[in-house]
Amino acid sequence: MDSTTEIMISLRAGRALLGLSQEELAGLAGVSRQIVVRLEKCEPNVLVDAIEKVRGALESGGVVFFDGGPEHGPGVAMRRSGRRPVGQSSLSSKKQGLPA
Repeated sequence: MDSTTEIMISLRAGRALLGLSQEELAGLAGVSRQIVVRLEKCEPNVLVDAIEKVRGALESGGVVFFDGGPEHGPGVAMRRSGRRPVGQSSLSSKKQGLPA
């Protein structure tokens, strides 16, 4: 099992993949922006419930989390289901050459 710090780092990477601000992620997860800030700073006093809410919001947006192994830490990637990142319009997808 990955350490809490590694999980928190993965959450920040997941937010970056979706191109969300801390405020946007907080709204999607139903937590305060300050919780997202504390998660991304790897502060030790964040409730597991908050971590799960943030992870759930990222997974809903298409982020997939991978456990670490003996030779690498945990990782994140986007699901290949053709889903656009949260908040991305069809127009901006076409500009970037992404499927609508």
